[in-house]
Parts: sequence; structure tokens; C-alpha cells
Amino acid sequence: MKRTVLSICALVASTSAAYAANITPYYLTDGDSSLTYEITNGVLTNTFTTDQLGYPLAVRDSIWLGNRDDGGATEFSLAGVSTGNTSAGGSNFKQLLDGAAGNSANYGVECCGGTNSVTIANVDWSNQRVLFDLGFNGTGVAYDFVSNSLFISEFGNTIYNYDLTGQLIQSFNIGMRLVGLAYETATDTVWGFNRSTNNLVQLDKNGAILQDVNIANFAPNNPFGGEMRVSSVPTVPEPAPLALLGLGLLGLGLARKRRG
Repeated sequence: MKRTVLSICALVASTSAAYAANITPYYLTDGDSSLTYEITNGVLTNTFTTDQLGYPLAVRDSIWLGNRDDGGATEFSLAGVSTGNTSAGGSNFKQLLDGAAGNSANYGVECCGGTNSVTIANVDWSNQRVLFDLGFNGTGVAYDFVSNSLFISEFGNTIYNYDLTGQLIQSFNIGMRLVGLAYETATDTVWGFNRSTNNLVQLDKNGAILQDVNIANFAPNNPFGGEMRVSSVPTVPEPAPLALLGLGLLGLGLARKRRG
């Protein structure tokens, strides 16, 4: 009995730890200030100078930072050092505020125009083209590796989930405006940055808020692009702590019944 209780407590504790701040480094771009920030476990761990108007980014083994107006891209190491590699843009889009790395492509979201496209591009942001059109101002995009779909935020309180053909899967109102959406493969959740509070917010894929993380002494000027490094193999998320606790209590009840 004692061993069973200890095992259940350990399982619940390990699951709670999965939602401690942000496990994967979150990169946030402020293109107007030519800065990119790295935030890990709710702490600002690095700030480095990047390109003017660099907003949409894709993070794999390195960072490819695109230009807001489809003016090319520059590659940086994960520590923020330029590699010297660049790519040419097509100048076909305006106000690309956020980007996301997919399996073999990048995705961008356009704001404040007449159409506001969701774009697809090569991993270095070259050959950017329309994937499908939106009917609202897009401020964040994250690619979900498990469902092969996109989460997109607007200049409002709603987040939309689309498949790659532009068909709406679901939408939810979260009561706050998030930019810089990022998918975390380690937890199978979505993160975003609240420009009103300067907090990082974690959501499950049905829109429930899991965490609202304050970042001490952090007040960026005009951040929009957010991304987390893509893991090679997305892991299956662990069950919620309360669900585990319920299963544990059920197990204890069965054990007592057998002994009785």
C-alpha cells in the first residue's frame, strides 16, 4: 500500500513538472528594435541584435529570421550569432508578423492588409507564396506537428485552428490578445506572448489556459514573432495531474477491496 501511494505521488509530481514555465526556449522578435529575446523557464536568458524588421522566424538547429515585408532572411545560431547565410525574398507580402517551422517548410501570417494571407516558404524563407487567405488580421502562427495543422491568432481574443488547406477545424475565445504563437513539441501545447501584460501564456489545444507566466523585468517595445525550437520527434503529452490523481485513487480503492 505504501509503495503504491509513493508511486502515485511521484507520477503526479512528474506530470506537474511538465508544465513548469516553458521547458523549450521561446524566441521573441522585436523587429522595430532589431532585437530577439530568448526566454527559458520564464526567465529572459539572452538578448541579441538581429535584422531591422525581422519578425517571422523559424527555429530548428539554427534560426532563420525573415523580413516583415518578404525582403529576405538571415540565419543565426541558437545563441544569436549570425552565420553569414542569407536568402532572397520576393517582396510579395507586407506585415508578416510571425512565422513557424514545419516539417519541411516555414509558415507565415500576414496582418493589416486587404487579404491577410497565410504563407508557405522554404526553410530559409525563400520562395514565399500564399497557402490560403484569412478574413482577419493575423498576429501569430504555430504549426502543430501532431495534427499537421496551424494555430493562428488574430488582433482580438480568438485563436483559430486550420488544416493546411485552409479549412477551419475549431476556434476559441481566450479572453486575451496573444501574438507570437509557438508550438512546444515536448508538451504538445501552444504558447503565445501577451503584449498587454508581457507574460508568456501556455494553452492546451482546445484553448484552455494552462499557465500565465510572468517574466521578471521584461518590457519589450514592439514584439510580435514567437517560436520554439522544433524537436526531431514530438512526444505525446502526459495526462493532466488531476486525471492522474483520480486514476491513483481508483487504484487505491481497488487495492483495498482486494485486501478486504
